[in-house]
Amino acid sequence: MNIKNLENNEVNDEIESLSIGEFFKKKREESNLEISKVATFLKVRINDIKSLENNDIDKIAKNIYIVGLIKSYARFLKINNNIIDKKISDLSIRSNTENKKHILLNIGDDNELSPSLDLVFNSMVAGLIIFLTFMMIFSSIENNANLINTDNIISDIVKLKD
Repeated sequence: MNIKNLENNEVNDEIESLSIGEFFKKKREESNLEISKVATFLKVRINDIKSLENNDIDKIAKNIYIVGLIKSYARFLKINNNIIDKKISDLSIRSNTENKKHILLNIGDDNELSPSLDLVFNSMVAGLIIFLTFMMIFSSIENNANLINTDNIISDIVKLKD
């Protein structure tokens, strides 16, 4: 085994012994980067970067984007994708699409989600009553509008004078 392979094995052992947060922090400090510059470049909050580097992933504001944040941070620090994928799998977190499997529900298949026939019938009756009430109000307003016109007002005034 040559010296270069020995050095690579030692580096791999060191990488594997570090948590993802420690690894990011070490790489950031080796690059002489401030957390604020990293946060500005990645367009995330400084607290999210601090939480990631301190392995407090639960404190990250929007935990649905943790995997994307980790991968973006790794690209920013020019870290090998394979290393990051291994670190992510060690964290046992999943991407947003794996976390939030969309379940399509067919309302007819689940009785708890289907409205009861009584509710549908009662809603239709209530809607019909409201409709008829508005129709009666509208027609009475229309009839009253016909009663009040200039001819009727003039004839009423003439009657009052006499």
